Amino acid sequence: MVRRFSLQAHAKLNLRLEVGLLAGSLHQIVSAVAELELADNLHFTPSSAGFQVVCEDAGVAEHDNLAWRAGQALQRKLPGVRVVIEKNIPMQAGLGGGSADAAGALRGLASIFSEEGAPLSDQQLAEAALRTGSDVPSFLTSGLRIVSGVGDRVERRSAQAPPWGIVLLRPPVGSATSRAYELLDVRGIPHDLGDAALASAEDMCAAYAASDFDRFVALLRNDFSAVIERELPAVAHTRERLQHAGAQSTILCGSGSCVAGFFQTRAAACKAVEHVALGVDEWIHATGFSGD
Repeated sequence: MVRRFSLQAHAKLNLRLEVGLLAGSLHQIVSAVAELELADNLHFTPSSAGFQVVCEDAGVAEHDNLAWRAGQALQRKLPGVRVVIEKNIPMQAGLGGGSADAAGALRGLASIFSEEGAPLSDQQLAEAALRTGSDVPSFLTSGLRIVSGVGDRVERRSAQAPPWGIVLLRPPVGSATSRAYELLDVRGIPHDLGDAALASAEDMCAAYAASDFDRFVALLRNDFSAVIERELPAVAHTRERLQHAGAQSTILCGSGSCVAGFFQTRAAACKAVEHVALGVDEWIHATGFSGD
């Protein structure tokens, strides 16, 4: 009998995101990625109906949910478990909510298989994650990490989370990742990623680990920013609103549409949230970095 347990699936923030040329059907990337305190909650309970995934967002069918697809990607008979996803991370925001849930489902299933005496290897988990989506493998690693290749190479960097505040503001529009990559291709932005991109990602990790705020904000980069702001003017307006609210720097979250504003203290971030007037279907949240 599967025991009842819960785990968290943390959102991510790409601190540097450089997009390279296609490798097969996927773009190469180099990205310094940090874990946020913001997280979905995954609840695992026994199920007589086999493996099931239920999401609070009724607009996502079970078989379209990345967590359900992650289970199938293991390519083995799954235990009778019902996974209920309590959503806190908004969709199409660039925070990796769906991928985090998929990795969380894999971690939960790995725990169950281990208790049943049929453990999964790290390689099996990594392969299932990549079959589910190029963003999923990085979520099997917590804290600060550098992601490269087509998302399949993930290297953790040990670092105490700096005490800064972050305000996440999502406009009333979503940004589909596939469309974001199309926009980059049209603009000819993808470029050869060499040692310089990896060195810059390492520099970002060093600034993060040292809590060097000035160096950190100077190294922020997201290759999607310009094309997404051009495609979705509401994103540019969101950035401007965060700046007006006192953010000392901002960055587009992944491929959007959420924008992150950085503050040197958590208190300053929480105060900024109080001064941002939300429109219909907008979302705002003050959070911080997580890990170690």
